[in-house]
Amino acid sequence: MVPQAPRGRREAVVRDLKERVAVITGGASGIGLALAERLGREGMHLVLADIEQQALDSACGRLTAAGHRVIGVRTDVARWDDMQALAAKVHDTFGQAHVVCNNAGVSILGPTWDLAIDDWRWVLDVNLWGVIHGIKAFLPSMRASGQPGHIVNIASLAAMFPIGTHAPYCASKAAVASISEALHSELRAENAPIGVSAVCPGMVDTRIHLSWRNRPQDDRPWSDREQMTAWRDAASEVQEAGIRPEAVADLILAAIRDDRFWVLTHPAANPGIVERARMLVDGQPPRVWMADQAFRS
Repeated sequence: MVPQAPRGRREAVVRDLKERVAVITGGASGIGLALAERLGREGMHLVLADIEQQALDSACGRLTAAGHRVIGVRTDVARWDDMQALAAKVHDTFGQAHVVCNNAGVSILGPTWDLAIDDWRWVLDVNLWGVIHGIKAFLPSMRASGQPGHIVNIASLAAMFPIGTHAPYCASKAAVASISEALHSELRAENAPIGVSAVCPGMVDTRIHLSWRNRPQDDRPWSDREQMTAWRDAASEVQEAGIRPEAVADLILAAIRDDRFWVLTHPAANPGIVERARMLVDGQPPRVWMADQAFRS
């Protein structure tokens, strides 16, 4: 049991973002880039980590042209050595990180029984271990500094509404949500001035459905490539109908300022969350339509 935080807990809110340092994994596109632009407008110094060098260079150029101080570090979040190197680069360049957003993510489609072990490992390495690595690489120094800070972990509505043909993704995001809850309790118990947010987006207009492009060429064992392509194309149509990444970035900024834990991007899904909890208590099986409704709302 984690003890209750004693009275007089220090304020875990990064009230003044100007000239503070934000580290964003998966920062070259999608939610990561939108968040970088939003935090940059608040005067934060930016560190973008991404596995795609060309996209990273483009994003950094765009942010620099807008007047922001930014560095880009090519990083594979699945590799602990890469994340340690990222933390060292941040320390050498800016000193202390104040906001860390573990955003990098990938997805793969297919029936649970058809996906290869390497398919599972790839998704879990990026989505789950990437978050664990981010916490481990930055949080110890954030705690030691005594300065206000914030950890932002990108989970998903898939943590609450698992979807068929997305089992590895759903499992990874459920784990991220659980880790975030545990971390929040631990930091509160020790009076640390560090907040935690678990962001649970529904459909957002990003390129995560194309994340297969970043998988090593010698690590693509999925057998039915034609079926994979068909599912990817179908997912593309749905993904592009999602909300804009900028809307998610605005919600994340508000959560940092307000020290808010849960960030739910699709309010229309909230009744479904309540209904799912009731079904869980009643021992009812999951309903397919609930996930579909939640993500398209």
